Amino acid sequence: MATLTVRDVLTLAPLRGAYVLAGDAGVDRLVSGVNVMEVPDIEPYIKPGELLLTTAYPVRETPDRLVELLRLLHARGLAALAIKPLRYLDRLPDRFADLADELAFPVLVVPGDTSFNEVIAAVLAVVLAEHDAEPAHDEVIRERLTGIALAGGGLDEIARTLSGALARTVTVLADDPLALGRSPQVPEQSRGAGAVAPPAGRWEFPVTVAGVRRGRVLVGGEAEPTLAQRRLVRQACFAAGMHIAQALASIELDRRLRVVFLEELVTAPGADPDALAQRARLFGWELAGTSVVVVAACTTAPSERDLQAAARRALGPHAVAWQRGTQVVAIMPARGQPEEAFRQALVRAGAGATVVASGRPAPALTALPESHATAQEALHIAGVTRRTTARHADLGFERLVMSLPPDRLRDFVEDQIGPLLRHDAQVDGDLSRTLEVFLGLGNAAEAARRLFVHYNTMKHRLQRIGDLLDADLHDPRTRTALALALEAHRLLGPP
Repeated sequence: MATLTVRDVLTLAPLRGAYVLAGDAGVDRLVSGVNVMEVPDIEPYIKPGELLLTTAYPVRETPDRLVELLRLLHARGLAALAIKPLRYLDRLPDRFADLADELAFPVLVVPGDTSFNEVIAAVLAVVLAEHDAEPAHDEVIRERLTGIALAGGGLDEIARTLSGALARTVTVLADDPLALGRSPQVPEQSRGAGAVAPPAGRWEFPVTVAGVRRGRVLVGGEAEPTLAQRRLVRQACFAAGMHIAQALASIELDRRLRVVFLEELVTAPGADPDALAQRARLFGWELAGTSVVVVAACTTAPSERDLQAAARRALGPHAVAWQRGTQVVAIMPARGQPEEAFRQALVRAGAGATVVASGRPAPALTALPESHATAQEALHIAGVTRRTTARHADLGFERLVMSLPPDRLRDFVEDQIGPLLRHDAQVDGDLSRTLEVFLGLGNAAEAARRLFVHYNTMKHRLQRIGDLLDADLHDPRTRTALALALEAHRLLGPP
């Protein structure tokens, strides 16, 4: 059980200069993890006991939301909120500090040069030590192994130190070595909580991080390790867990910072183009030339690895993709029509039923917000019209209709085809479909063939439609108005 408190967190080196702005009555709250606020709707992504770090960038346009957010964080059982208040905000809301005191919810102010990455690593190191550490038989080796992890030493160095102490061969492996920048290893079959003896004379011990297996320590030798040796191995497992936790935390922070930048790239107009290009290059992205934003609405969020594989396969190696809940957003070079290929790739990646839409091409990075907005508009129209893919350039008529106020559109639909819609609803008829096909083809005989009815039946239906609407179906203006009303009805859906 973790015993790290908010008061203890303030003593960590990466938080030197931080202080409690309000809510100091709660500084003895227990801290069991760290999170970073990268989106305004952070609630689904937080867990009780976490220290939430933020620059307040996600609420820069609506700083008063911090008051509501404070109540939500307190209700969700968070330990504290650490904020850089003047990075993106001119001021904190008036009720903010008073509410923090009222809730006894600590709000920490951290210096502007504080590294969130270092804070995460420091807190996790202490939390993991509380979770996994046991007294070691050899204090010197224990401190050396722990020091290796804290100093950023790798798994190989931990293995060498333990090998020297045991006089046995030692190998330390991560279950996901790709996360540590290593080549994949063939995983062993053993998954026990203690040590087992594989046929090759190696004893395996699991490396866990907060109760989740992340790797293993393999100790050579035919004889089973002694109790004293097992204690040293356990210290090595603890040190390896710290190293892996720091690496995973760094990767996760890097991913979140990338997402923050990408969200800014597609939603914040008026940014400096040179600064955007420089930051994109720092992340290793090739976003020069004309790009387009592609968005996808999924029923299930795919894993990060499967998403990236799907994006590379369908959108090309220079595409950049990220998740926004169950929505996927991607930036790719503007070429071809990749919507269907991306949809199929996401479905294969486990995204479930998926709709994909693309926006207007962006000739420069500063035009990506418009491309994103038009992609979202196309995605909305695709959902309304039950399409699985959509391109903004192909939706001119739908966009024109949807640009009008809904109330005016409904009035127009009622004036033009209201009696026809009520007739079909009352008798379960299909005169609306008949009119749609006739107007689309412009020829009664061809419409009859399309609907698989006799020509005389078609003439009777058209006569009935004309009577219901008191309309001359031969008049071009009337036909145009009716076609527009049918399309508006389809886009608006039922009242």
